[in-house]
Amino acid sequence: MKINFLLPFAGNKPIGGFKIVYEYANRLSLKGHEINLIHPSFTFKENAFNNFKYLLRYYQRKFDKSYMPNWFKLDEKINTLWVRSLDDKHIPDADVLIATAWRTAKCSAGLSESKGRKYYFIQHYETWNGPKEEVNATWKMPFRKIVIAKWLYEIAESMNEKAYYVPNAFDFSEFGMDIKPENRNRFSLMMLYNELEFKGSKYGLEAFKIMKSEFPELKVCLFGVPMKPANLPEWISYYQTPERKLLRKLYNEASVFVSPSLSEGFPLPPAEAMTCGSALACTNIGGHKEYALDGETAVLFEPESSQSAVNAIKKLIDDNEFRIKTAYNGNDFIKQFTWNKAVNEFERVLSQEDKIS
Repeated sequence: MKINFLLPFAGNKPIGGFKIVYEYANRLSLKGHEINLIHPSFTFKENAFNNFKYLLRYYQRKFDKSYMPNWFKLDEKINTLWVRSLDDKHIPDADVLIATAWRTAKCSAGLSESKGRKYYFIQHYETWNGPKEEVNATWKMPFRKIVIAKWLYEIAESMNEKAYYVPNAFDFSEFGMDIKPENRNRFSLMMLYNELEFKGSKYGLEAFKIMKSEFPELKVCLFGVPMKPANLPEWISYYQTPERKLLRKLYNEASVFVSPSLSEGFPLPPAEAMTCGSALACTNIGGHKEYALDGETAVLFEPESSQSAVNAIKKLIDDNEFRIKTAYNGNDFIKQFTWNKAVNEFERVLSQEDKIS
């Protein structure tokens, strides 16, 4: 099959949703499919100033190739495109067209049938990134929908929309347990830092500061794409966009990984940490519950509550036996999410040629 993936913007920065798309692109390419990864300079027409700004950005990125995902190794047979907009004239003909965000779904609606059978790969309920009415409208479009999490499947059901559930997967050669949980410093914590409000980083940082007064030995490792946050205390280290080998090392040094997000589709870093043997403390939200079973594979806490986060983390570091058991349970549980299973199911769904009823 010839497959078009429509991304919402350039792929130059590491983003979990893009990583999943690129993984599927690679693995489908290795199975013999022809893949186009299409990145637009902009998706919607805006005011004249913004359109001019996007046009300048289009030519700048076209010249220096900064739209490319240099942080991710793509199969050499994949065709990576940088286009001005998601219009027919910029999109190659294909058998399958996959929108990967609500904005690209909206653009896909106007594309001709020659661009491929239309699919909507739903990785989040993107009301944090657009008006609810417009986001909901994309869920009602006559596309085949693939969702990555059960909570997203339930949203589709509530809208009387059919969806295929294909959960995310992990490369267990990339991340794995090198240091046993019982050999880790129980006061070593780790968290992904993100400036987006719904990622809840401020609640995690507040929780760490509360805990430091009770546990002077506490050490926290943060990592993320943004620059190092200002005024971090010396006991909190920060790694900006660490390479995968270093990230694996950091996960393996953490006894507890903390994920304080207010909303997630199917988040990758907490699961990667579980793969490396960290015990997980995370918010009680749909995305986490794909693999975070309270009291078994993780300890859940309420979103937007620093004290609730403190209580969850303390359950793990106060009871070494419980922390170790939770880490091993999580490590075992996450192993079911294999790429072989995911890509075969994804390919099966893409192969369907019957009309949508």
